[in-house]
Amino acid sequence: MAKDYYQILGVARGADEKEIKASYRKLARKYHPDVNPNDKAAEAKFKEMSQAYEVVGDPERRKLYDQYGDNWEHAQNYPGDIPTGGSAADFGDFHFGGGGIGAETIFEHLFGGGRAGGTRVNMNFQDMETMQPRDVEKTVEVSLEEIDSGTKRVLTYQTMDAHRMQDKFTTVPTTKKVEVKIPAGITDGKKLRVPGKGAAGQSGKAGDLYVVIKWAPHPLFKPVGENLEVEVTVPYTTAALGGEIRVPTLRSGVTMKIPEGTQSGQTFRLGGQGLMRLNGSRNDLMAKVKITVPKKPTEREKQLLRELAELDKVPV
Repeated sequence: MAKDYYQILGVARGADEKEIKASYRKLARKYHPDVNPNDKAAEAKFKEMSQAYEVVGDPERRKLYDQYGDNWEHAQNYPGDIPTGGSAADFGDFHFGGGGIGAETIFEHLFGGGRAGGTRVNMNFQDMETMQPRDVEKTVEVSLEEIDSGTKRVLTYQTMDAHRMQDKFTTVPTTKKVEVKIPAGITDGKKLRVPGKGAAGQSGKAGDLYVVIKWAPHPLFKPVGENLEVEVTVPYTTAALGGEIRVPTLRSGVTMKIPEGTQSGQTFRLGGQGLMRLNGSRNDLMAKVKITVPKKPTEREKQLLRELAELDKVPV
């Protein structure tokens, strides 16, 4: 059964970007593995909602999802409408030459025209000299956890490759698949080059594939320069008297001591607890304090607070 990403995130289909982000952050804090250690159900829920947010949290992907539903990933591979009656990436029934369906029929099927009811695309055959190899660029969104440890991605994508049609050349869509190794510590916006995996020219030689790395938003951690920042809640009594608090990290969590008189908004540096660098060392994690007070103090707490308020009164 198809998954409804809006239902998973608990928002209406017409929700704006701010509502979607707020709901995602709320759910992420509830189901994050650091908050629910060894809870497989919470871990599965966290992965499911993260997948949903990667789609509806991105304006371009959301537009495709709203239009095509579960077929949105296929839709982004084509400049026109998705062909009816089959998978968008399936070319098994088409043959070039030898009495098979011609190139114009293929393009009518893929991009409209003929019985599909779309707008016919005029085929412009180019001179052989202009059919050169071309580079292709694809963006890959990677979580901070994957950036910290390194990961791999298998990309399936389409290129418009040169193809001989009788005594002329034209371009045809070609499905390609490649595994890309993403090293730990790679920076946001960095491009990885995969030689020979771009679009092929009339000589048969292909251009390169450039994979652009995009750091995915995280429910807990925010990149600040080279470091990460995380907000930690601290009870007002601990902030006043000093003590120990638990700070989540990308790998698990650490215990941090805070001095008495800690103020809300105060930031503490945890050396080597941030993201991995390309050279193997680690950046820092900045823990930003948010002081909390009880919403419904007990009568005993109220009495003690009144006594404390009396002590704090400045003599006139």
